[in-house]
Amino acid sequence: MGSVIKCLAAYDEPFWRQAGYNGQATSDGPAARVTFDTGPPDGSPGVLLGFVTGAEARRLARASPAQRRAEVLASFARYFGPAAARPADYAEHDWTADPWTRGCYGTHFPPGTWTQFGPALRRPVGLLHWAGTETATEWSGYMDGAVQSGKRAAAEILDALPRS
Repeated sequence: MGSVIKCLAAYDEPFWRQAGYNGQATSDGPAARVTFDTGPPDGSPGVLLGFVTGAEARRLARASPAQRRAEVLASFARYFGPAAARPADYAEHDWTADPWTRGCYGTHFPPGTWTQFGPALRRPVGLLHWAGTETATEWSGYMDGAVQSGKRAAAEILDALPRS
């Protein structure tokens, strides 16, 4: 799985919107390399989501929580101004340390893997049908893929049931 730390900073209001920003940023610099505005449309509260990815996630996974927070907020401030360094609340999840996933939000498959083995991820085994984001034919590794795969598996099961 990929190395990802998901970080959320909540603010009293989405100050970046008033400044004409949409909350999205992409960078190859330190800490959060991709950000999104994930706050509600009414702007209460304002929420910035940042992903720390790849080698940067592996580096910051070894840092203290306080250092990681400081670096992530510093990256937010580079993108959206000094107010981004002062959130009302902050939360993060290091997916590489999660005992159930050991990473996020996708994995690396070398060329040919999906085309050779992709169907095997979805093929039922007896009464066992497979669902999960990794079995999706679209948006694998994301919530949309998980929903799509669940619908697919449910349809397979319904088709396999005896007709009365």
